[in-house]
This record gives sequence, structure tokens and C-alpha cells, in this order.
Amino acid sequence: MIALLHLGRIHDETPALMSFLAQGGIASELVPLPTLGAGGAIHWGRFDRVSVRDCRDSHRHPDFLPRIKALAERLGALGVPLANPLPVIVAGHAKSDYLPQLEREGVALIPSRWLPRGWRGSLAGLLDACGWREAVLKPSIGARSWHTYRVRREGQGLAITAADGTTPRDAGDGDGWLARLAQDGEVCVQRFLPAISRAGEFSAVFLGGRFSHAVEKSVAAVGWIAHEGFGGRNRLREASASERHWACAVEERLRRRFGVLPYARIDGIRDEGGELLLLECELVIPRLFLSEGEAFGRYAEVLVGPTTTRMAW
Repeated sequence: MIALLHLGRIHDETPALMSFLAQGGIASELVPLPTLGAGGAIHWGRFDRVSVRDCRDSHRHPDFLPRIKALAERLGALGVPLANPLPVIVAGHAKSDYLPQLEREGVALIPSRWLPRGWRGSLAGLLDACGWREAVLKPSIGARSWHTYRVRREGQGLAITAADGTTPRDAGDGDGWLARLAQDGEVCVQRFLPAISRAGEFSAVFLGGRFSHAVEKSVAAVGWIAHEGFGGRNRLREASASERHWACAVEERLRRRFGVLPYARIDGIRDEGGELLLLECELVIPRLFLSEGEAFGRYAEVLVGPTTTRMAW
């Protein structure tokens, strides 16, 4: 029996995954992530494994990590493993943890600056100091382009655009707007890469430490975010040898730190010269494009793991 933890909203593919598991004789159950101090009514010992991948919107729950840590301690006492090792959940939850580490190890990131919680200063001055005309701002902890903005120089002023194309109501004072954005946590500032509009994002999915499939995430005609929620499209594509080499090199560095991961999604955007730069690694609650990659069987194998009675799919 596999427990699929959630916070009220699951991945669109999860019902199909549960059906797939059932066909192989593996039961699964959607279980709400317990609040701190709760969860005593759930008999966790009846599960063979617990997965956190369906805890969507975790960025909206400031107590997500304490709740996971408390549950991990309870599961550890029962000998029930998390499909996602706790160190991966903790490190992968915030971009400011694993991305700078990868950069120090030689991975080429999209040029980035990290603003600490409570940062105050000149937004225009920040762009000037970086030498960027355009940048993307987003929280270190976030998903689905939550609080993600494009900032660009327009004469002596700044234009700020949200992921949905609207202008924030309080964007008139750019410095105050950014200060308010940084009140809740670290902010990542990345150079905007124009290639996103024509080439989209490249996403490589790894399952059980092996390359599984790749997806091209396009941008809507008038947009700048490669996400279906903002008019983009996801298309399975055959990765080139150089793309696979790039993705595998990033995965190898993740493996050195965390061991073999049950799953990972590695996202990149091309620079002006056509080279892939790392945007982010989705290690905790990613969409894995299982339908596009016809990968339900491969994912089921790593989700079930070695301690659960396994069926041949």
C-alpha cells in the first residue's frame, strides 16, 4: 500500500497513476498531509511507502517542511520509508539551497542573484549592477509561476509584468514593490533570456536515476512563461545527444549529493548562443509529464520501490 500525501490539490495524472498501480496489484491511497500535532488517527504502519509528490501548493503552506519532518520522524519509528528522502525534500523545496550549490560545482545557471528575506534597495540599481535590461523575479520557494514577474527597463523607468500579463497594482513604486515581495522570503532574480519566446524550455525527466524522456514547454504567442496555465504547450520530443549529455551531467551532480533520486525534472533555457543554461531542478513535487512520455510504468517502478510486493506491468 502506497500513501500519496496531498494538501488538497493533486497532479492531474494521479488518478491515472492510481489506476495503473491497481492494475499491477498495488493499492494506493490519497492521504492529507497531517498538521503539526495531528495524524494520530492514521495508521501509518499499514503503508509500505509514502510519497510527497502530490503535495501541490506547498509553497502556500509556511509550515510544510515542519509537517513533513514531523511525519518523517513518525514514519522512521515505524520503518516506513518516504519515497522522497527527507534531505532531498528539505533541499529541493527552496531554489536558493540547491541551485547555488550546483553553480559552485560548475553547472552553468541562468545568471542569478539571490535577495535575502527583508531585502530593500533600488530595483533599477540592481538591474544596472547586473548589467541586465530585463530580469525575472520569483520567490525562492514557489511553483506554477506564483509571484513571478518580468521586469524590464523602459527609458528611465521600469515595466513590471506578472506571469498572466497583468501589471501589479503596487508596481508604480518598484523599490517598495520589491521590498514587499522580499518580506515573505528570499527572492531569485534571473536574467531574462529572450530565447524562451522561440525555443521555450527544455525539460528532461529522470526516473530512478535514469533518463526517461524529454518535453519541450512552449510559450503562448503573446506570453513569456512556458507553462500550460499561461497558454503554453507541452510536447514530447526526442532529446539530442548534447541535450541528454547536459541533463545527465546535472543529474550526476545531484546524485553525488543525494544519491539516486526516485525522480527529477531538470529544466533549462537556451542563451543567445544556443547553449542550455539551468533554470531549476524539480525534485519534490514536479509534474513529470508521465502521459506525454508514456512513463507510468517506469514511474510506478520507482514509486513502488524495493520494499513493496511488485507486479510486472
